[in-house]
Amino acid sequence: MRIVVLSIAGVLLFGAAALGAGQGKPNLNGTWKLDQAGGNAGQTDKDLVLVIEEKEESIHIKETRGPNPKDDVSSLTCDTMGDECAMQDGRDKAKAFVYYSGPVLVVMKTHGRKGDAVEKRLLSLSPSGDSLVMEINHIEPQGKDEKLVLSRAR
Repeated sequence: MRIVVLSIAGVLLFGAAALGAGQGKPNLNGTWKLDQAGGNAGQTDKDLVLVIEEKEESIHIKETRGPNPKDDVSSLTCDTMGDECAMQDGRDKAKAFVYYSGPVLVVMKTHGRKGDAVEKRLLSLSPSGDSLVMEINHIEPQGKDEKLVLSRAR
C-alpha cells in the first residue's frame, strides 16, 4: 500500500512539474534595484539589489541590502528542482530550496541560529518584463508579509 501511495504522489508531483514547465520560465536574469515607489518596502530594504544569473537548471542569486559586504550580502547557487543547497546569509549559513511553480520562482530559506527561521519568497516578472515583484512570507516566526517591487537596472 505504501508503495502505491508513494507512486501516485510521484506521478502527481511529476505531472505538476511538467505542467509548470510547459508555461515557460520567465527571464529573471539581470540586476534588479528596489523601486521605492512600489510595494511596501521598509527602511531596511531601501538599498536592496538583486543580481540573478540563471543557466539551464541552476540559478545564482546575490542579494545586497547595504554597504557592509559581511553583513548585508546573501548569496546562493542552487538547482531549480527543489533540492536543498547551502546559502551564505550575511555572516550566517543558511539552507535554501529553489523551484519554479509555473512562472513564479519560489525560494524557501531556513536560517537562524538553529535553522528554525523560515521564509518563502515568490519572485514573479511583470507582464512588461521591466519589474520584478518579490513577495516575502515570514513563516516561522510568523511576521507581516512584505511585497517589494524591483526595477531592472539599465
